[in-house]
Amino acid sequence: MRNRVAVLVLTLAAGAVAEPALAIPAFARRYKVECHFCHEGYPKLNTIGQRFKERGFRMEREDDFDGSKWIRSVPIILRANVNRFFLEGGDGVTSSYFKGVSAGNLGQRFSYWADDALFVNWSADNDKTTHIEPDNLWLRYDVVKGTKLYAKLGRFEMDIPFTQARTPHLFGYDIYNANTGVETDSIGVYQDGLELGGDLPGDAHWSVALVRGRNSDFAETLTDQAGDFDANLFLRLQKRVSRHRFGVFSYIGRNKLAIEPNQPFKDSILRIGADASVWIQRLNLCGVYMYGSNSNSDGSNESQSFNGGFVQADYHLRDAVALTLRLNVVSQPSGEGDPSKETFSSLFPGIQVFLWDHLKLSFEYGFLNKQRDSFGAIQAEVAF
Repeated sequence: MRNRVAVLVLTLAAGAVAEPALAIPAFARRYKVECHFCHEGYPKLNTIGQRFKERGFRMEREDDFDGSKWIRSVPIILRANVNRFFLEGGDGVTSSYFKGVSAGNLGQRFSYWADDALFVNWSADNDKTTHIEPDNLWLRYDVVKGTKLYAKLGRFEMDIPFTQARTPHLFGYDIYNANTGVETDSIGVYQDGLELGGDLPGDAHWSVALVRGRNSDFAETLTDQAGDFDANLFLRLQKRVSRHRFGVFSYIGRNKLAIEPNQPFKDSILRIGADASVWIQRLNLCGVYMYGSNSNSDGSNESQSFNGGFVQADYHLRDAVALTLRLNVVSQPSGEGDPSKETFSSLFPGIQVFLWDHLKLSFEYGFLNKQRDSFGAIQAEVAF
């Protein structure tokens, strides 16, 4: 059992680290600003960077769109990293991730994002290279100028409080992937659908996304109707107070699951949570609490629930060095038909060093409870 857990932990960890931290240095070149204009050490956005993103990659005051000028400065970048994963009592894994990204605005109304990637497992004996599906491939249209109302269509990461796909940390946030039974739908992975959003008075922002919902490949293989549109709903409201940010969110849906082939059953989903990000000089404290329930996640028609979250502390020791520490705590059913809950926790200290504007070294190591094996990673990442 312990070995199976260790393999699962390593698989999830590798998946999390494989998601690169995506800054767009082409934006800095296009607008002739330094990277720290939008970032607290890429890819972590400061308030200006958050607003730039919410405006559809536009400055507050921007010149009219010039097609010929845009063609000469198309925002295209390549990110590359090399990772070494460690697993207590197990063999290490060396891998690389290469992702091409193009994103930006096309005038006052349209903006877009498109990416594509390759994952290379240098430790594998064969099948070392894997093509990774885009986690962002969308077009946005500003129905009302000035970010009052926009519509985004395609594949995208929902407006979750802290990005999973572009996290500045090496490992993901456990609460985003928490679940019960055989349910594997997660708010932290990309979704396909439509998002509406906009700004509100008082420096507030809202979004509503109608998405398909996404299960694991295993679940979709078992369920012959898994390709149907599930119409899950994600709601988000956030408000800024100076450098600080506070918000609430909810994910409501109904998925099809299966334990045996061609025997699907319905499962209603509810996720509701709150988040905060507070700055105390160079210290950024942030976190999420989320409650989740599933009405029928194992086919027994019994409702199960979980709750928990994380607290992250990033201390920017100096402009080029950040010390990080995250505590994850999730209370969820222990599995294998046992409805009783267990509390799983992990502590991840780490450090990020920016050698140059677009070259970062990161290290994190996780200490886990419940006799689960610890694991960690070191990463070198560069952006062109």
